[in-house]
Amino acid sequence: MRRACLALTLQLAVAGSARAQSEGVRWWQPVLVIGAIATVSLADRSVNDWIQDHRTPQSDDIARVFRYGGEPEVTFGISGGILAVGLVSGRSDVQRSGGRVLLSLLAAGVTSTAVKVTTGRFRPAETDNQYIFKPFSGHDSFPSGHATLAFALATSLSNEIKNGWVSAALYTFATGTAWSRLNDERHWLSDVLAGATVGITTATIVHRHPPRLLAEPNGGVRLEWRIAF
Repeated sequence: MRRACLALTLQLAVAGSARAQSEGVRWWQPVLVIGAIATVSLADRSVNDWIQDHRTPQSDDIARVFRYGGEPEVTFGISGGILAVGLVSGRSDVQRSGGRVLLSLLAAGVTSTAVKVTTGRFRPAETDNQYIFKPFSGHDSFPSGHATLAFALATSLSNEIKNGWVSAALYTFATGTAWSRLNDERHWLSDVLAGATVGITTATIVHRHPPRLLAEPNGGVRLEWRIAF
């Protein structure tokens, strides 16, 4: 039952964020998301204990596969590969897609790292108390970087490919990546939910407000990125 509830919680977070992509962001949605993450944090300790009690060599093997979905060398390798294919083939549409995916990952990674540094949350393997935060202490549990990159990649590729089955597969693997961080006792449940939120949000912003190369009067070019809220 708890396994099913955990999967449902992760899927609801994805569904809610995906719905926001099509409807637009309302002023109350960030407040709702923060409140939801704070509420979920109440179950962090019990969820971590349950997962570790049911952890097996088999679950470790599965987690090892899903973990790749949030590894920087994999996620940035995919986005860089798309951009490289566009450059080699001379296809401007593929170049733009690769650029948007890469920028989504960069924005998500920078945001996640900034929050990690400023919150300084202890990982579940380091403490029994999920509410220990020491800013700028080197502790970096919140949010999950793997979940951030996995969902940023899933969202960005989904926006570019626009295929329901592919989107379902991408988000399923991203959810598996988030679960792997819980299995490995690297993050609390609220960490991975926050990471998913950061990843989806940044990828959505980049997709809606892509940067533009503008020609200068002197013959040069400049990169412009404007975001309106």
